[in-house]
Amino acid sequence: MVDFLKFHGNLAHLKCIILFNVFWFACSLSAEAQVQRKVTGSVIDSLKDAVPGADVFMIADKDTLNTITDSRGRFAFAGVKTDNISLLIMRVGFKPYTMSYVYQADQLNLVLYPIMLHLESNLLDEVVIKGRDKPMKIKRDTIEFNASFYQISENDRVEDLLRQLPGVEVDANGNAFTMGKPLVKLRVNGEDFFTNNVKDFIRQLPANIIDKLQIINDYGDEANFTGMRTGDSQKMLNLVTKAGQNNGTFGNASVSGGTDHRYGLQGNGNYWEGSKQIGVSSNSSNTSNDAGINTNAGAGLNYRDKLSNGVTASAVYNYAYIKNLSNQLNSIETISRGGTIFNKSESKSRSTDNNNTINFNIQSIADKSYFQASLGGSMVKRGRAAETDSRQTGLIRQDLFNQTVSNVETPNLNGNFVWARSMEKPGRSMSGGVTLSTGINQVEEELGNKISYYNRNNNTPLKDSVINRLVETENRSNTVTADFRYSEPLRASQDSAVKKNIDFAYFFSFNKNRNSLYTRVNNSAGANTVVDSLSSLYSSSFLLHRFAVSYRYQSKRLNYNLGFTAQPSQLTGEYDGNESKIDHLELNVSPIVNLSYAVSDWDNIAFVYSGTSTAPDFYQLQPVPNITNLQNVIIGNPNLRSSFTHSGTLSFQHTEENSGATLMLGLNGSVVEDQVVSNVLLVKDTLNSLKQQTHFENANGTYQFGSSYSYSVPFAKNKFNAEIRGTWDYINMVSFANDILNTNRNINYSQTLKLRMNQRRLTLSGSAMYNYSSNRYSIAQLSLRNVETWQFNVNERTNVGKSWVVIADVSKRINSGYEIKVANPLLINFSVEKTMFKNRQGTMMLQGYDLLNQGNNLVRSISDNSITDSQYNQITRYFLLTFTYRLQKFGGKGS
Repeated sequence: MVDFLKFHGNLAHLKCIILFNVFWFACSLSAEAQVQRKVTGSVIDSLKDAVPGADVFMIADKDTLNTITDSRGRFAFAGVKTDNISLLIMRVGFKPYTMSYVYQADQLNLVLYPIMLHLESNLLDEVVIKGRDKPMKIKRDTIEFNASFYQISENDRVEDLLRQLPGVEVDANGNAFTMGKPLVKLRVNGEDFFTNNVKDFIRQLPANIIDKLQIINDYGDEANFTGMRTGDSQKMLNLVTKAGQNNGTFGNASVSGGTDHRYGLQGNGNYWEGSKQIGVSSNSSNTSNDAGINTNAGAGLNYRDKLSNGVTASAVYNYAYIKNLSNQLNSIETISRGGTIFNKSESKSRSTDNNNTINFNIQSIADKSYFQASLGGSMVKRGRAAETDSRQTGLIRQDLFNQTVSNVETPNLNGNFVWARSMEKPGRSMSGGVTLSTGINQVEEELGNKISYYNRNNNTPLKDSVINRLVETENRSNTVTADFRYSEPLRASQDSAVKKNIDFAYFFSFNKNRNSLYTRVNNSAGANTVVDSLSSLYSSSFLLHRFAVSYRYQSKRLNYNLGFTAQPSQLTGEYDGNESKIDHLELNVSPIVNLSYAVSDWDNIAFVYSGTSTAPDFYQLQPVPNITNLQNVIIGNPNLRSSFTHSGTLSFQHTEENSGATLMLGLNGSVVEDQVVSNVLLVKDTLNSLKQQTHFENANGTYQFGSSYSYSVPFAKNKFNAEIRGTWDYINMVSFANDILNTNRNINYSQTLKLRMNQRRLTLSGSAMYNYSSNRYSIAQLSLRNVETWQFNVNERTNVGKSWVVIADVSKRINSGYEIKVANPLLINFSVEKTMFKNRQGTMMLQGYDLLNQGNNLVRSISDNSITDSQYNQITRYFLLTFTYRLQKFGGKGS
């Protein structure tokens, strides 16, 4: 208990606990032992929201027991031997709570009314606590960072705070990652926050209202309520605000204009009062990135509020318009036993997208039950016009000019229902859920192709072939999933912190696809006729059952879940013109392993295994030629089986208690049974030339394993920080070339060194990164392909006076191994920012990007027996002038 008080560092709390224990010990000397009893309760704040992570002390006779509240604010003790107990509950930012309780005659279970904690008003004590907090804690599935340990400036956002955390990266677009995995969900004080979009709000929320940042392995609300976890976790960011800062209004508006037709208009406003949240946003801009030149416009509205005690409803609507202009250069090498095919192409495209999404959600969280239901839908409309000019050499000599005009409509509707309940017997719970989804993908394409053939012996032109077609595709997909879980507690341990359960789970999934493909050409009379050999009506379904039984053990240090799953599945398919039906039955059995061990308060090791069945995509099953690309015709295989993936991850985390130095290690691996792979055949055409046909087969031999690490060391009172991180992956992929097995052994290695200095007026950071990628094919014609990249970055931010900020970014990249010849760019960005008005609410910023105009985008991708190097058009040098006006008020204090 002394360590606990030392952690909180609050002298008033220390006196409270000492006097409380002395008084109770003196009053309980004569108590007689009674039968063992249990006590359960929950902790809430003044807004009746759950308070997770509160320390609960129970004193019964001469015993003092300790636990912490879970994510729903609940706690429980077992093995109580006396009639009288006293509770002491403490949480940073709240006043301590003390109360005594008496069991009635013959009462074995004491269920307490929700205990309300009130905010701590002594701000001086709060400063003392904050100053003595440790920089980082590890709590089972949660890594908690103390925000006061990191340096922030007056106008910094949460995004700037995240960039300083060990193992966390935030890219230029605002996407956040931890150890390579994206942060996909945001909560504030353990509650859903507006749209839960991490990217949107880490750029809006000020860093100075944050007390703690928690990165959580999240298995979903249902698992959090019942304690039963299935499947893989997602990374969630939970922000814990300082006392009294859990409400406010915030928003901003900006206007920008610049060279190369750059412009931007953006505005958003958010009202936050506890559980009540209202947000509006709109934007219009012209941008340039690796997808091309984009014109964007959008608007959004979201609303969330409590309808009654424990019942929360929310609604979200978003509209997005995107117009894209793209130029792309591709260099593709495809290998076979006969030789290598080289394809160099240039593509130009213009597309417009209109996206509408809407979602309604209602959720109820009570002491004994949980309920959640949602209904959502989307409509996507897309029009695209493109042309591609490609030159094919090597084993096949052909030229192809392709023009495409397409229109796509994709309406989708989905809904789900989840229910969970905790029984009277502590630890006994059950839950169930149903999810329904339906969608249609309708595509109309006008394809115009001109193919130039050459003599295989002397490469002289032979003939040009012109083909014009109209292709109509419609894919209807309907999915139903359902699950049921039941947990039965085993005999209670003498240690109330130890819980043992047997968990039973059943999962059901049924997916039905119906795909129609009609290809039409103009006949001699000018009328459209259907080409039967290039048209089909194909349907497939995938049925999966998953039965699971596991033993779950929970204690303060050790938590694990061990068991097994049986997954029978059935894949069926049929198509018009063929009376035979496809019917494949399979059974996969795999273990359940989920282990977490806290070696100490600063060290944690975890291991997770999962097994997953995956059905082939409909285009891999459809046995009709897809002639969208006449140089590579795709023909599905209706006899494919579903694949099964075994995957596991092992992680270790260590933090130095006082200095904050952090070490994170990770190992991962996976093996795929019956992986669906391509089989690229070379077949003769009518001119005795060759063309590619891609078929699909099941094959074993696909596996990968890798590692990652991050070591971060702060020093000089965290004014300086050094971090070294790296990854290493070995991937073995298999495919076929002319029915011959081809193996691609891919090695990826990266190493990064980062240095950061945080001073009151100067922030300086630098990094050096090395990436290596090697591909070794078993087919001799393409036995080795290596790509190496060096990148050096320096970033500087200087506060000049009270209202000026100067920012500079310099990066140098050195490339080698690509087929597309590119320079090694030196990128220099520079900006000057002026803060305006009395409350510093206005900002004028002048930005200059890529001052030397050397930017380029180069990407390598590997698929089966092909290597593709791509380069995209992008306007990298431009200047932009932006005015931003920001309003924010949190906890009654404006800034």
